[in-house]
Amino acid sequence: MPDPESRPTLATYLGAAVFTGAGIGHFAKPDFFEAVVPDWFPDKSFANQASGAAEIALGLGLLPARTRKLAGYGLLALTAAVFPANIDMAINKVEIRKDETGTFQRYPGEVPDARNWIRLPFQLAFVALIRKAAELSKTPEADPR
Repeated sequence: MPDPESRPTLATYLGAAVFTGAGIGHFAKPDFFEAVVPDWFPDKSFANQASGAAEIALGLGLLPARTRKLAGYGLLALTAAVFPANIDMAINKVEIRKDETGTFQRYPGEVPDARNWIRLPFQLAFVALIRKAAELSKTPEADPR
């Protein structure tokens, strides 16, 4: 019988759903996610597909106890890796919106307020969710032998 401590918690299910859902979004709406990728990145399609696939794999990796911590560390690394895109959007006042063809595009210099700056601290909420979902704050108990 599995150890009850190894069963996924509500936070684990939530983290798996959030990141797996976001990863699926990368493939369902690639134009939106590619518009988020900074102009200086050489291959927006690759960045979108790689980060989407990683979110799906790591989100699902939160569910089994055997892979939970590794998936958590992977999601922390992924969150750090994509953070420069959030900074780029804030610094360059990027707005993401649909063009006349209905495709999401990147419009630098068009966000007049602090909207993109406000997004930055919310990344800490994702870090907290990952830590809770992957049980990264739990310390192994000492063996009483």
